[in-house]
Amino acid sequence: MKHLLLIIAALSIPSAYAADCQSDRVKLQILGSRGPEFLDGRASTGYLVWLDGKARVLVDAGPGSARNFAKSGANYADVRVMLLSHFHVDHVNDFSAYVKAGFFTDRTAKLRVFGPSGSRLASSAGDFVQRQIGKNGAYPYLSSFIDPEAASSYKIDTTTIPWSEKNLEPSLVYRDGDFTVRSVTVHHGAFPALGYRVETAGCVISFTGDMSGRLGAMPDLATGSDILVAHNAIPEDAEGVPALLHMKPSYIGKMAARAGVKKLLLTHLMRRTVDRQDETAALIRKHYHGPIAFPDDLDVFHP
Repeated sequence: MKHLLLIIAALSIPSAYAADCQSDRVKLQILGSRGPEFLDGRASTGYLVWLDGKARVLVDAGPGSARNFAKSGANYADVRVMLLSHFHVDHVNDFSAYVKAGFFTDRTAKLRVFGPSGSRLASSAGDFVQRQIGKNGAYPYLSSFIDPEAASSYKIDTTTIPWSEKNLEPSLVYRDGDFTVRSVTVHHGAFPALGYRVETAGCVISFTGDMSGRLGAMPDLATGSDILVAHNAIPEDAEGVPALLHMKPSYIGKMAARAGVKKLLLTHLMRRTVDRQDETAALIRKHYHGPIAFPDDLDVFHP
């Protein structure tokens, strides 16, 4: 029994960072660096992980991110996985735009979509997709993309990842010959949300999504990350609901230091943080001493 527990524990520990990161093969591109406001013309949340010159993993699909996907030069037919952190508008509103635009590409392969389970305020991943493009959804004319009996150029296969405050261990959610994706439950008020870890070519890129840090599980998921993308939606003096939903800069610094990340990117800026970047960076540097950047849309970073 003791040996079995040791084996289970070993399987739950992310291990890709033990390999040498082939940084010349991997890049992260920012498709959207802002939140839900009308702010400075930049798109809401979206990220793209490239491997060997091909866009392979999409993380979130906020308003405007699909337009930046087109500007990036990526081929939708190359994308294998779409990871949705949670179901706030500024993270998923372009989902149907991606589905429809994909019809006009040479895509034939299945697109795997992942997201958290639901609550009284939020759909689960499966329900979200059905409500968007199911036969009784907002866009029933797109239902052929999920109806196994209907003809379509490609299909969407949705997986709902259980969200639970009682299970804070990283979970393996996807693996193929090039990528491993793990997720963990994070706290975002009453909205089930997930952090993600993408491992490829010996490199690790992790994404906090929107979270307050109250559950404390994200540092374990992000351990050894070459890049950690953290959302800077509130300043240090935030109170009330914003502080219930999001991380303060001091927490971001502590998390990055504990996880031993090599590079920290701060995105999802809002009106209350966009003009306080120097202050935010100074608070983070009290705990974390690696490189910090505040990316713009379409910026590219190598691990």
